Amino acid sequence: MTTQEMNDEDLIAELSRRLNEKNASIKETEFLTKKLLALNEKTKESEAIKDRFMSIVKNSFSNPIKPLLELADSLTSKSGGEIAAIADKINIELLRLDFELTNIFAATEIEEGKINNAYSSINFSDIFQKAHNALRYLIKEKKLAVLLSACEDSGFVADERKIYVILINLLSNACEFSYFESNVIVELKKLENDFLISVTDFGEGVHVQYAAQAYCRFAQFSGGKTRSRQGLGLGLSVARGFCEAMDGAIDFESKEGQTIFRVKFPIANKSGASDPNRGDLFDDFKKNAVEL
Repeated sequence: MTTQEMNDEDLIAELSRRLNEKNASIKETEFLTKKLLALNEKTKESEAIKDRFMSIVKNSFSNPIKPLLELADSLTSKSGGEIAAIADKINIELLRLDFELTNIFAATEIEEGKINNAYSSINFSDIFQKAHNALRYLIKEKKLAVLLSACEDSGFVADERKIYVILINLLSNACEFSYFESNVIVELKKLENDFLISVTDFGEGVHVQYAAQAYCRFAQFSGGKTRSRQGLGLGLSVARGFCEAMDGAIDFESKEGQTIFRVKFPIANKSGASDPNRGDLFDDFKKNAVEL
């Protein structure tokens, strides 16, 4: 029946039916919108609870670990014989735990996209010494010589925590896969608009079949003869995540007997801003980057 053929009563009934359908649709939309808003609020609450939980966990683990490390150091230096040996073992396990927890928390930040930078003036030599000290037992165990070659001015503006986490992971990786009684060389170079950090080890190298997995989380390469212990496999993924957070790039080249990891990031001011006209200075990295 066309509109012309409908009488007034039929037309009013049809309009009423359509109006009722529209009102029902509006009510359903309002109900779904309210439900969505409620779910969104619950999600926000859940995120806030998770953030608070992670903050509590970080403090709960970091607060006791630091004094325990200091106590173990004190026992090692002031005691002798069996007590010093026990203190040494305690220190080793605490340092390993602190290292793994640092990577777990860093990986969580990267996963959640909550990796804001805190730029300040830092001294790379100091950061190197801190990382070297944290890995001293592994260095001693493999009788390695870990050497720093830095430019005259080893100070620059960056996120100190991120630089430390990147360096300790690359340094730990280098020590793990170095040949016994070999060298590990850390270099800092200042380029025109960037800083370049490289970590070179002399070991078996990264085998071709593992290259594409190098930055994958939980990837562990235990087939080699140089690795002294197992970790969680988070180090390189965390290093790449923190590097990219500072607008940097990371790559590596490896061959039998040598592996070099390089990290390059722009010179920045204390606000974190880099030279907007510096161009893309990571072309050489991109050409050699492993496709994941």
